[in-house]
Amino acid sequence: MNMLAPVRTRIGVEVVFDFVCPWSCLGVETAVSAFRSRTDVDINYIWRPFILNPGAPPGGITFSAWLRGRHGSDDRGRRLLHLIENQGRSLGTTLHFDRITHVPPTMDAHRLIAWAASRGDCTSLVLAILDAHFRNGADIGNPVTLAYIAEQHGFDPDLALHFLVGRTLIGTVTSDQINAQRAGINGVPSIIIDGLAMTGVHDASVLNRLLDAALATSLSAATQAADKGWSPGAAPFQTV
Repeated sequence: MNMLAPVRTRIGVEVVFDFVCPWSCLGVETAVSAFRSRTDVDINYIWRPFILNPGAPPGGITFSAWLRGRHGSDDRGRRLLHLIENQGRSLGTTLHFDRITHVPPTMDAHRLIAWAASRGDCTSLVLAILDAHFRNGADIGNPVTLAYIAEQHGFDPDLALHFLVGRTLIGTVTSDQINAQRAGINGVPSIIIDGLAMTGVHDASVLNRLLDAALATSLSAATQAADKGWSPGAAPFQTV
């Protein structure tokens, strides 16, 4: 054992997101990148679904129709895309909206993550599905496409495809979304660390301040618990 190695605190980071939300793509990628550079923590990601289009038809809808449905007009949709592109550039990344022809339902993608999470860390799979949609225009509502992406990140493609063509974990995904809404989350991406919540896309410095605040809160609660001889319960969500 290396006695000089820094002590790493294990902490859970819940991320509420949807695979077809461009803000979620930017927010998730930025958070994972920011926290990956931390040498003082061991992050356990917990991926929570927030399906933006629960009534989407099985084949999805065209990207232009999706924009109009969410933002009222083609002009407002184009302005939003321009805003997101600028935000992406400020974070050092690019989303290729010109490659997206349609927006699929995301129930199966979220089901796949719930399935994969029971088998180990699936952070790279989450990032890969977001990347496939926003940079390659891939049909992430297609079980074959999802199984192929899963294979690239260490999961058995046959098992993944067998799972995806069924209906297992639909109830789990739906329940997770309801719980997020009941907890007061009405926008994505939302990041919750030890009861502290933040919604939207933020740069690494802001995300690290959230993590530091959560670590301080956790340390304070643990110290008080040790002094009083009891274990603190889970903290309610707080927006910071």
